[in-house]
Amino acid sequence: MPNQRTDPIVGAVPVLVMPFDENGAVDEDSLRRQIDFCVEAGSQAIAFGMGSESHMLTDAERERVWSATARHLNGGLPLIAATAHPSHEGVIALTRLARECGADYAMVNPETRAGEKLVALFCDLSDRVGLPMMVQDAAGNAPADVLLRAVREAASVTCLKIESPGAPHKIGVLADGLRQSGLGGGGEREITVLGGSNGNLLPEELARGAVGALPHPALIDAFRTVCDRYAAGDTGGALDCYFRCILPLNRLVLAGGAAGGQIWMHKTIFLRAGILRSAHCRVPAAPQPDWAMEKIWAYLKAADLCISGRL
Repeated sequence: MPNQRTDPIVGAVPVLVMPFDENGAVDEDSLRRQIDFCVEAGSQAIAFGMGSESHMLTDAERERVWSATARHLNGGLPLIAATAHPSHEGVIALTRLARECGADYAMVNPETRAGEKLVALFCDLSDRVGLPMMVQDAAGNAPADVLLRAVREAASVTCLKIESPGAPHKIGVLADGLRQSGLGGGGEREITVLGGSNGNLLPEELARGAVGALPHPALIDAFRTVCDRYAAGDTGGALDCYFRCILPLNRLVLAGGAAGGQIWMHKTIFLRAGILRSAHCRVPAAPQPDWAMEKIWAYLKAADLCISGRL
């Protein structure tokens, strides 16, 4: 039976980094510690996505981590599982698996599908699986009118994650379209719009109609503060927190120039904090240079963040 959870996805939703041990095997103990940290830091849902190296897992590993997370959360927060697959039937199968493992939502990246094929995928998922869905627009192959059509025709779509080029502009177009369709809040069916790309354009996305973001997890309390203050009308306070607590790390990781920098960096932060036992990555990832790491540790220790006291 489809999950019946209907609370909308809003606010600060961390995309967990996938914990592996030094030999590259999934580390469930580290996974549970990471979830506990995210809950303590104020996360409003928990997600597995591309930043979780989901595409690098076997089906057995997906089943293991999704089930372990659902058990550990025990209904306390919504669980979102990424179920993208190159084939249509593969998406159906992975979304069914997510439902069986206890996920509350599937995050589905349509990848190269566009137009009729994209809409048909989400309609088929609604008919054949029924699990509430977040559409992940990462590649930019889904114009706003196609996304709005998918929302209208696929009853299980409940959320849009927009992180394609020009995301703030598209978010504004989608927010307007949802309001005009009676789906932007206040009706029986509310579709929320959130940003991604680790919050690089979060202030602009919130200003255009986003109601949250799905970033990497180490600074999730700062993302919660920004989203809460913006929702309360405190734009100045939201911007202050963003520029003090989020932008410095994003800039330093970018300046360091390491391949796979964000995933490696968040794993390394959690390793130093005693949350993970290894920073092993399956995606290609190189350590940040020493000069960048010195600045990153100095920034994190001085910041007023949940992670700071653990370093």
